[in-house]
Amino acid sequence: MTRRSIACLTLLLASSVSSILLGAEAATPLLQAPDGYTVEIAAPSSLIAHPLMADFDEQGRLYVAANSGQNLPRAELEKQLPNFVQRLEDVDGDGLFDKVTMFADKLTFPQGCLWHAGSLYVASSGAIWKFTDTNDDGVADERVKLIGDFGYTGNAADIHGPFLGPEGRLYWCEGRHGHEIKDSAGALISKGKAARIFSSQLDGSDVQTYCAGGMDNPVEILFTPAGEMLGTVNLMYARPRGDCLVHWQPGGVYPRTDFAEGLESEFIRTGDLLPEVHNFGHVAVSGLCQNPANDNSLFITQFNTNRVVRVDLQPSGSTLAVRNLADFAVSTSEDFHPTDVLADADGSLLVIDTGGWFRIGCPKSESAKPDIRGAIYRIRKTKDSAADPANNAPQRALQAKIWTLRRSESPAALSEIAKLMQHPESTIRQTAARSLLDWPRSPETDALAPQLLVMLQTGEPSERRSAALVLARWASDIPSIAPALLTATARADNDPAIRHALVLGLIQSGQRDLISKALLDRRAQVAAAAAIALEQLRRPQIDLASQDWLDIPPASLGKPLTPEQRNELLEQEQNLATGDSLRGKQVFQSTKAACSKCHQIAGEGGQVGPDLTTIGRSRGRRDLLESILYPNATFARGFASYVVMTEEGQLFSGIILGESTQELHLGVDKENSVRIANNRIEEIRASDVSIMPPDFHRDLSAQDLADLIAYLESRNKARKAETGKRMKRRRSCSVAASNRDFSCQITSPQTTAIISCTAFRFPLFFLDPIN
Repeated sequence: MTRRSIACLTLLLASSVSSILLGAEAATPLLQAPDGYTVEIAAPSSLIAHPLMADFDEQGRLYVAANSGQNLPRAELEKQLPNFVQRLEDVDGDGLFDKVTMFADKLTFPQGCLWHAGSLYVASSGAIWKFTDTNDDGVADERVKLIGDFGYTGNAADIHGPFLGPEGRLYWCEGRHGHEIKDSAGALISKGKAARIFSSQLDGSDVQTYCAGGMDNPVEILFTPAGEMLGTVNLMYARPRGDCLVHWQPGGVYPRTDFAEGLESEFIRTGDLLPEVHNFGHVAVSGLCQNPANDNSLFITQFNTNRVVRVDLQPSGSTLAVRNLADFAVSTSEDFHPTDVLADADGSLLVIDTGGWFRIGCPKSESAKPDIRGAIYRIRKTKDSAADPANNAPQRALQAKIWTLRRSESPAALSEIAKLMQHPESTIRQTAARSLLDWPRSPETDALAPQLLVMLQTGEPSERRSAALVLARWASDIPSIAPALLTATARADNDPAIRHALVLGLIQSGQRDLISKALLDRRAQVAAAAAIALEQLRRPQIDLASQDWLDIPPASLGKPLTPEQRNELLEQEQNLATGDSLRGKQVFQSTKAACSKCHQIAGEGGQVGPDLTTIGRSRGRRDLLESILYPNATFARGFASYVVMTEEGQLFSGIILGESTQELHLGVDKENSVRIANNRIEEIRASDVSIMPPDFHRDLSAQDLADLIAYLESRNKARKAETGKRMKRRRSCSVAASNRDFSCQITSPQTTAIISCTAFRFPLFFLDPIN
């Protein structure tokens, strides 16, 4: 199996556990696994430091994308090329790696690797590379840049992977830092700013967008035996933050809403943004793998909560839902940061802990600790462990056969696929249909359209979705497809994924006359689908080369604490009184602290700063104290401020709330914001000043501070679904004559408050005028 990426990890709790102290040669964490499992060190920190993502070759050798332990911006990464991929070997076959070789050095920031057909494919910030060791000495002597270029800042929210699709294509994830891909002749293939999942042939040709959206950072993907793509993504939602598991759909468009709307020129919209399978909240998800003992179960790492969770899935409509979510492996150390989990050939799991070095992307690591080097751990079942439900071996064998046929692309293989589309089991029929999605077109493939149209009408939900996706690809060449898709939109049991596939097919059919007539259809679902499709067809074509995005510098990392400040922080932590969480809630909501004016907990409070509903899961006591005492030291992802100067000399300051090729959306929140035309902007500068007041804690007594910390530490439960609708606030704002002050009145039936925005320490901020 293949495994790769960087970002963050999750290990979830079991009621009774067996544990082992890991990494004896360093102060490493206590890792706990459920009863029936053992934990051992597979690669200690003395062998490999700061591992990130990994993959096995056929001989069981492990290729590990690793970091030098430095947090560097792009310019320094390209100047120093400090990072690398190492090869680990278990020479004596005892399950523990004991030999390491530098396979490929002088890399920017490798965040995943894939071994396939004698070469290692690596996603390293800026490009996809292919490394080959022609003499098997453990060192790559051929390196080829396959695909580029991709934007990045050094915060790990850029390219991850690559991953091998069941049909033989290469896939990779790209964060929202922009890209400009050209072919070997220099012709522009793709350009844009949105986050994407791409695919290509193994030689880097035929680059395609699989899906896209405004989300910040898709990290890792896997393919189920049926060929369905599941993956992790960070900051799919911003306020409150949501890190998610997603069933990615071909052609799908996903949140974040604030950026998806601004990036809309890059997408084909089929209706509402598509939803996730599960929102974990603010956990910083990273690597995932399928449970080798159960096809309906996944393991997912969470960087911020120091754990790996097990997610059991079940069918839900045409897609999937979470049946059960539980901690699988948990560390009691705040410096344990898992970034990947992968299955070995013997069914054991490897968990990769990158250590304490990373601080510029995931807010749990507020202070870089490169001396905590991480390690790789192996989790095994014992003889007494409870058995998972057995996989359906005959079904798995048939699904594997389908993908073998798909990769051959022969007429005989296509004939076999046609027969399997008539199989008695729905799962086999759905897999067979799904295999046709990227099959090279021919008269023989088109001859299967009638079978797919029948499946669209009579199949199970997952079959109907797969049939619709394939028919959407063929709709421009086969006139009978579009009317059938229109008819199918009338069904009341269409879920969002099916509806997306149907509308996508209508758009790709290009049959404007047919779709225009459908606007008058008495069936509301048909008329609505036709309206969306027609609107997309009427959109002007975008010239990729003309898509000019602002060059926004990386967000500030904050001002590192001075030795005096660090000593004061440690002293404050040591002398902190025993706090009471109930009193702390009162402090949080009081006018003295005013925390709730900017921060939300459980759906109550402001949305200027990060949501703190589950802050106790991702931040320790020292981190919380640091954020209160020294808010300029570090900034949460998405809440770092910028200063913008226009050609007229005006200055604006705030958080970037959205961007497009036409304008920049800057402010505190949607109501307290300004939109600046890109052609007016002279300079954009990352600010070292937090939007959080630097001295509000001085109004708190020592006991108030202890109670507030106790309350925030108590916020360590998973986010519960909010009930009821949030009160929509109305805001009216005015700019003071000095242009360095303004007041904002927030009103609702419950409260009226005046906030002085000088408290946010903005150098200057303009707001939309009062109507």
